[in-house]
This record gives sequence, structure tokens and C-alpha cells, in this order.
Amino acid sequence: MTTPASTWASRPAAAATNPVWPSNFPDPQILPDGDGWVAIATNGNGMNVQTLVSDDLTSWTQGSDAMPELASWTTPGKVWAPEVHRFGDRWVMYYTTTAPDPSIQCIGLAVADDPKGPYRDTGSTPLVCEQDQGGSIDASPFVAADGTAYLYWKNDGNAVGVDTWISVQRLSADGMRLEGEAKRLIRQDLPWEGHLVEAPFVWERDGVFHLFYSANDYGSDRYAVGHATASSPTGPFTKDAEPVLTSTDVAAGPGHCALFDKDGRVLMVYHAWAPDAVGSEVPGRTMWLSEVTFDGTQVSVTPAQSRLPAGL
Repeated sequence: MTTPASTWASRPAAAATNPVWPSNFPDPQILPDGDGWVAIATNGNGMNVQTLVSDDLTSWTQGSDAMPELASWTTPGKVWAPEVHRFGDRWVMYYTTTAPDPSIQCIGLAVADDPKGPYRDTGSTPLVCEQDQGGSIDASPFVAADGTAYLYWKNDGNAVGVDTWISVQRLSADGMRLEGEAKRLIRQDLPWEGHLVEAPFVWERDGVFHLFYSANDYGSDRYAVGHATASSPTGPFTKDAEPVLTSTDVAAGPGHCALFDKDGRVLMVYHAWAPDAVGSEVPGRTMWLSEVTFDGTQVSVTPAQSRLPAGL
């Protein structure tokens, strides 16, 4: 029997196992919030941007809509893949939505004083929208150790039959504007990647820039997380030949990951389907945790499994 989302909203998850949230919560990111944590995700459950809150990363309670009001240029009910970074005393959210004219996916920007929101986008146009490349999706902010800010994203080329590229461009120090020119980094060119790459997330470790990304069909068990490295946040990036996180007997199509630090450990949050319910609305793509360890340019990610990383 599947537990309805409304039931889970009224109480924390009962067991400290994966998935840490058993209902649909696609494209998740986890952020520190005081002594606890907040998770944000793609629209669902009547919200434009879903939120969860937790004291310990294992038991979660449903929060409120992080972006209850949408900008004038957006389409209601179509907000995907939000990612947030703190710039000074403000939190900036980069999100994907559909612009109505022409009907194409674009990237917007919204600001809040609290990581849980409410975020507000007062702009009249998207931040990024590559109309001739199918649109722009999956924005991910990153600030390097030297303080330089960047925005990574993917052109939605698979929607119009052209290559998908993960690109990068510098952000202003407050995260509100793009500066300079965009640079293309990687595209789909490995057998396992299928017809697309997407969902970039960059992590800096000991002078190495690690680009995690997802590839293949998100609605299948072929979806997986890839990894590439560079000595600069603008590349060139060298890919691993095989993905670092793939389907298991308990989780299908793991992907769209984000990394965060907990007491010096690096954890990865991502979504995955139940193997017997790939593509389902219920339970949908649930939220999972793994641990990432680094050794120079190499990474190891604990497989998607019911048991959480030790110590959680």
C-alpha cells in the first residue's frame, strides 16, 4: 500500500532509512537552516516549490510553498529544479519554468531572506533563455574558494533535436546578474548518456572542480549520475567513462543530485523511482541520501540502498 503525501505531511518519516522522504520530491537540494535543514524541490503537492524541514536529515516534515507567487512572465504550475545559494544576507533561487510566448523552458531568479522562503521574482524577463537551442533548464549556482560566482545550466536541446550542452557563465558578486560570456563545457558523447546531459552541480575539493551531472531518460532506470573534473570552474572538464551512481534493486534511475556538507562529510541528495513504479505519479521520485568521498580527481558514491550512510 502506498502512503498518501497528506499523511506524511502530518508526521515525520517513521524509519531512518532511504528513501528519507517517501513521496514525490523531484530534483532535491538540501540546505542548512540554523540548527536544522531545509530541502527544496520541483513543484508538487499544490506548491510551486516544495519544501521539507528536518532536525537530523533522516526524519522530515512537509513545509510550505517556498515561492507562493510567480513572476508575470512565468506559467503557473510549471516550476522545476530550483537551486539556492546564499549571497550575503540573502538567499537567491535559480529555477526553471515555462515562458508563455514562445512556450519554452527558461531560467528565472528569485530572492528571499530565509532559505525556506518566500522567494520573490520581480523580474519581467528570464535570466537565461536560449530559444534557438530549445530553451534553458537546470540552473546551478556555485561560488569558488576565491569568491568568484558562476551559474551552470543545460540547454534543452533534446526538446528540439539538437545537442544538449552544460554551460557556465560568471555571476555578479551578489548572484543577481550574469557577466561575460557563456562557455560550453560538456555534451552527451558517452554511450551510457543516451540523448542528453543535464542537472549540473559543481563541488570544489583540494583545487579540483568536480562536475556532477545526470544523463539519459529521467523516466527510466537508465538515468544515472556522471562525474567530470577540471582544474578550473570553467573547464575543460574530463569525464569519467562510467556513471558514479546508477540503479540498484531498491532505487531506479537515481539522479539530479546536489551535494552538501555535514560535519566535514559530503553527502549527496538525489531522487529515484521505486523499481516497480518507474514513471509513476505515486510514489513518484522520492528523496535519497548517499555519501561522497574524494581522492584527487576520483570520487566514490555509496550506492542507492535502503541503509543510510553510517552515522546518520
